[in-house]
Amino acid sequence: MDLRNIRYFLAVADAGSITEAAKALHLSQPPLSTAMAKLESELGVPLLNRLPRGVTLTPAGRYLQAAGRRLIAEEQRLSATLRAMGEGLEGELRVGAEPMGLWRVVSTRVASFLSAHPRVSLELMDAPPRVQLENLANGYLDLAVIPVLPQEPLQPIGDVAFTVEVVATLPLTLIAPQSWNLGVSEPLSLAGLRDQTWILPRRLPGARSLSRLIDDRFTSVGGSPTKIIPVPTVQTAVTLVAAGLGVSVMSDEMAAHHPGVDRVPVAGGWPELPLGLVRRQDGIVTPVAGRFAGLFGVDETGESAD
Repeated sequence: MDLRNIRYFLAVADAGSITEAAKALHLSQPPLSTAMAKLESELGVPLLNRLPRGVTLTPAGRYLQAAGRRLIAEEQRLSATLRAMGEGLEGELRVGAEPMGLWRVVSTRVASFLSAHPRVSLELMDAPPRVQLENLANGYLDLAVIPVLPQEPLQPIGDVAFTVEVVATLPLTLIAPQSWNLGVSEPLSLAGLRDQTWILPRRLPGARSLSRLIDDRFTSVGGSPTKIIPVPTVQTAVTLVAAGLGVSVMSDEMAAHHPGVDRVPVAGGWPELPLGLVRRQDGIVTPVAGRFAGLFGVDETGESAD
């Protein structure tokens, strides 16, 4: 059943005349009469009572008039929805965000994106970088924002390679329990802190950016801490630091908003932590994901937008 003929039929039903409907449709009468006859033949039932002046609807015609209006409305809704999805205005978006990157870098863009695209359904995964890479590899996530090291490309998972574009850098800080009341006025020596208990994200293959930066920083003062408690994420670390268990390193902004910890200056400071927008190298970029990536200055091909 041709939707065009349904539209023609509705025009005839509304006009009560094939001649008047043809004028409204900017058609000549013979093709419209042929279309009505074809529709009746396809359906196997008369739809119109043809009178000397105009037409009336048979019972089947009245049914098709009501059902046809619903059908045309649904077709218009379906077309509009698909166009919106094709333009990235509607659909699903699954984003992974490492906890430190979720502060400001991701959260502000998510808020801006959903405000502009209220018909997009968002799922946000707050998980360790390795878990996010695995979910990118299996196609569950569209993209992820995790700490990266530009000089060390992310290793493939299985046969899935990744593209990375650095989109932000995070200043880091040492955090200590407020209960320790350090109240230091001068930066502390990093070498003098080596014997403290350090609570640090677990070293994971393919996602070692923060641990690598910390390792390199300790190398400059004689070696890594002697007591380390490995944890899944910095969120776990900051909770344990607030409880008085030891010290850690995290983004300065995240630390500033977490109760129970103090930011402690360290002589020589810390290098900034790069955040990368990561996607499957040969994966399909949905229009929705492409629009969201654009908020980071990255186009749909994964390149920085000028």
